[in-house]
Amino acid sequence: FNVRRSSVAVNDRAWDYDVFQQSEQELIHHAIDIFDERGLFSRYSIPMSTFCNFLTEIKNGYNSEAPYHNSYHAFDVLHVSYLLMTKCGADEYLESFNVLSILVAALAHDLGHDGYNNAFHQNTNSDHAVTYNGISILENYSAAYLFRILRKKECNIFARLSDEEMTKMRSRLIDLILDTDAKNHYMLMTRFKHGMEMKKLSRGLLSSLILHVSDVSNPTRPGTIARKWAYSVQTEFFRQGDKEIELGLPRSPFMDRSHENLPRMQVAFIDAVVHPVFRLLADFLPLVEDHCIKPLQLNRAFYQSMLHRGILKTEDIVNFIDKSKGKDVSFMLPSDCNDGDNDSVGPTDDVGETHIPGIPSDATQSSADVDVRRASVISLNNSLRKEADPELGRVFEEQNTSIRRLSLQSTVMKSSNIVYTAMKRCLESPIFQALTFLCTIFALFAFDFNLALGNKRTDTIMDFATLAAFSIFVIEICLSLLCTKGYLKFFFWLDFIATISLYFEISFFLESFENTGMGMGLNEFALARAGRAAKVGARAGRLLRLIRLLKIFKFATWTLKRVIKGNTQNQSKDDLEKDLTFNMSIIGRRMTESITKKVILAVVLMLIVFSATSVDLIPDARQIQLDSIGMYPNSTILRESFFESHDNIVAFSDGDEYDYLDGARLDALRDVEILTLVSDADEDVTASFDVSQDTATQAILSIIITAFVSILLASMGLLFSRDAYQLVIHPIEKMKHTVQQLSENPLLHLERVKNNRGNDSSETDVLEQAITKMAALLQVGFGSAGAEIIAKNLSDMGELNPMIPGVRVNAIFGFADIRNFTFATEGLQQDVMIFVNKIAAITHRHVVNSGGHPNKNIGDAFLLVWKLKGGKNGTKSSGDLQKDLYDSALSACQRVIRDIQHAGNLASFLDDDGGGNISTAWASSLKSYNVAIGVGLHKGWAIEGAIGSKVKIDASYLSPHVNMASRLEAATKQYRVPLLMSEAFFTGLSGHVQSTCRRVDRVMFKGSTDPIQIYHVPGASDWSNNPVSNHSELVAMTSWDEDTENDYRGLIRDAQSKIDSDNEISHRDLYDGLMNAYLDKDWTMCKIYSHLWIKKWPGDRIVVALIEELSRHNFICPDDWQCHKLTEK
Repeated sequence: FNVRRSSVAVNDRAWDYDVFQQSEQELIHHAIDIFDERGLFSRYSIPMSTFCNFLTEIKNGYNSEAPYHNSYHAFDVLHVSYLLMTKCGADEYLESFNVLSILVAALAHDLGHDGYNNAFHQNTNSDHAVTYNGISILENYSAAYLFRILRKKECNIFARLSDEEMTKMRSRLIDLILDTDAKNHYMLMTRFKHGMEMKKLSRGLLSSLILHVSDVSNPTRPGTIARKWAYSVQTEFFRQGDKEIELGLPRSPFMDRSHENLPRMQVAFIDAVVHPVFRLLADFLPLVEDHCIKPLQLNRAFYQSMLHRGILKTEDIVNFIDKSKGKDVSFMLPSDCNDGDNDSVGPTDDVGETHIPGIPSDATQSSADVDVRRASVISLNNSLRKEADPELGRVFEEQNTSIRRLSLQSTVMKSSNIVYTAMKRCLESPIFQALTFLCTIFALFAFDFNLALGNKRTDTIMDFATLAAFSIFVIEICLSLLCTKGYLKFFFWLDFIATISLYFEISFFLESFENTGMGMGLNEFALARAGRAAKVGARAGRLLRLIRLLKIFKFATWTLKRVIKGNTQNQSKDDLEKDLTFNMSIIGRRMTESITKKVILAVVLMLIVFSATSVDLIPDARQIQLDSIGMYPNSTILRESFFESHDNIVAFSDGDEYDYLDGARLDALRDVEILTLVSDADEDVTASFDVSQDTATQAILSIIITAFVSILLASMGLLFSRDAYQLVIHPIEKMKHTVQQLSENPLLHLERVKNNRGNDSSETDVLEQAITKMAALLQVGFGSAGAEIIAKNLSDMGELNPMIPGVRVNAIFGFADIRNFTFATEGLQQDVMIFVNKIAAITHRHVVNSGGHPNKNIGDAFLLVWKLKGGKNGTKSSGDLQKDLYDSALSACQRVIRDIQHAGNLASFLDDDGGGNISTAWASSLKSYNVAIGVGLHKGWAIEGAIGSKVKIDASYLSPHVNMASRLEAATKQYRVPLLMSEAFFTGLSGHVQSTCRRVDRVMFKGSTDPIQIYHVPGASDWSNNPVSNHSELVAMTSWDEDTENDYRGLIRDAQSKIDSDNEISHRDLYDGLMNAYLDKDWTMCKIYSHLWIKKWPGDRIVVALIEELSRHNFICPDDWQCHKLTEK
């Protein structure tokens, strides 16, 4: 480590990191930085010297004469693998074991590669081809080479893995390296696609794809770096091509120096291999799109432009780029490539053959070639099974018949559902609603408009228009009967009567009615009276359809609010309060329907009664004069006076023939515009009048009355409903919505109800505020553990049942305890509540902000919970390791400890709250009392539910894992540190956080049977130069004699050099050596390391506790020692 380290942090070395510009020592340091940043040295206790030896052997294992497959390629693949984990989000799905295997395989995947591909070795029948039977020849050789290196003790970075872990690691490394074989490219993609489709993607398969895409990632790098690798690949290809010519072998594609075409090779490689596999990975890790695929498209566009320009040789490309420096490079891209689209270059493209070296020419993405070491989940075709086994074929035939029968039933049901859905959508569609609204307006006003403004010719048009409206109403009634629940009770009869009333306004329907025998025996006068009565009924029926105005009005209001809500992102709370986004409650629907029904019935009944009881008390002069003529048929004076008084007479008769007839005028009039009167004295005397002007006037008045009644009906309905809705229905709906929200998400934060009316608050306001407060109290009282209890009881309308069955959950458990709480309680007395609650406020704030939930408050202790996302029965969901939640939990606990420690003594801690009433007798002692807290963190399962009885319950968690968090907190007192975490929690942390932690001990808690490793996050106090009180005693205790000096001289010198180094990794490496010596029972070495360590950092309480433990055994490890046994629970 004497070589100067890079000044650029490893996580800042991005895609433009160029291994060609680094020395071999700098590349080794880069690998060390990657492993350190991922926390692998601490997690797997890898000594730095061992890792350096391993890297040196790896570097030496590569053929320096190979232009491409050399150590630079290995370190570049390592770098890209690291970037895919950290920059593209793969780390969220990979455990530290997967990370370690990927990085080691990246370094070793081409070990011993001689620069010639597998096909060359197969064709030349080389020793490697014979040894590995022609199967993934170089990959098998590299895997074997790796394990030969690991077999050396000084290079075995896996020395501290258990036998089971080592077996798993060996299998994983072999799979990873063999999956880099180009021949397995399409099989790997097929397996990955299948895993994604089945939602059963394994971490091992993701690891293989990450390493494989890293191996072929050169075209995804920035242009300068990508071209360097392309030149190297071509140089290695030409080297193999020359060898093939020398041996008389067929020349492989792209390896003939005399047919150099670098752009064609790169475009074919990108289209056939790189882009498809990176696109597949981007489907799982979307960040790959920006980091990899966009640069890939640019590089492909560049090579495509070189093809269009005919620049095919490497030398020409280099010269072209040199001439283009400082110019706008967009001219280098053809017009069809400027947008970066990936236009595939297939076999029929003008660039010629696109066969990729190493991939069989007949290999396709649908290739079904099965590798002998693979196990693939592929269903066997039934036809093949029948050919293999006739009996099995009959079974399949019966199954197919049954399947077809079930399929027919399901098809019928599916078709019925489709038809029902289509009808409901049609009924509720805005277009159909608008159409029925227009038909309603037509039915209300069109007849009167036709009377006022139309003529005989317009009647036919009106008849067909009325028939169309009648048909639409019939369709609506049918759809409503089929799709609307409760429609038959009231609104069906209104719609039915209103629709039937249109029948009597269609003239050809009335003519057919008269032509039947039903009209026989009715004289003209009776028919006229019946027509007027039908007209009154029809008018009343049309008025019933005004209810549709309310529906259209509601729809228009809802649409307008949706548009406003979509365009307005920053609504005030008052506006949101008025926004009616709740579903109509049962009471609201019933009350609204009841008010609407009563208003409709009242208005319609009023109109019918007024129409039926209307009496014309003014005598008709025309009838009186006609009666006089009937009494005195021979009076010429009466007749002349009759004709002079009425100029609108169109026909007059006193017998079988007309005495007067204006035929032209009579033919132009409609039936409704002709008034025929009969003399009461002589029925033979009749007169017909032109009343078209009166009819038009009556039609206009009818339009006005209809419009007035419509407005009256709508206004009364809205006005009557408004107050009821605002004062009763809306508050009840809001209360129902609040309860429904709580039943769905009991931990939802509810907005407090504003009360701006003072003492004028209504009862519904009081109830609404009470429900909100009670909900908030439930949340505070029950916490996350009681969420299921709240949800179950609010959603169930049965009896109260707080004792619901518990639920198994996976979670992170934190247990925090106030130091010397009894001492503070005695001094503060009743003000101890202020002290505890202030600590609780700090603790709860940081826990909630980190995504956790405070649970039990036990005076001096707090149980903290961070729930992990899980599937059914609390099982962890596949893929997402939720490392960010582990990191947040640890960070929250660190902030709690920091904020409380910064408060200093008790007096300053309570200063903001008046300092409390400290007892006089305790005042002097409490001045020196420093507020502190200890925390234990553990991950595991627990049963979440109610503890107690129906009289009193506490919602909490029961599990040995909860107890483990409590025991870890108790252990913080023995190790004199504020925070300890278990190995189960530590392994969930992200790699860069793991790198900041260090092992404390391997312990067995009282009542436990298996030892666990515990970890700690070092703080400023751990590296403090302030010695502990017994520092000199500890230094003397760990001193060694001259014999030990002679036996461990080299080790002491090496340890001292690490101590004196300014390199943090060297310090951590020495500490790991100290812990490894302790756990390996080499306590003499541990004693030496501890002595040097405590002299450098005399305030490190972890090492002080370790020395004290070793001193109890006189630094001699007992034969039966397995771990440090802690007696305190």
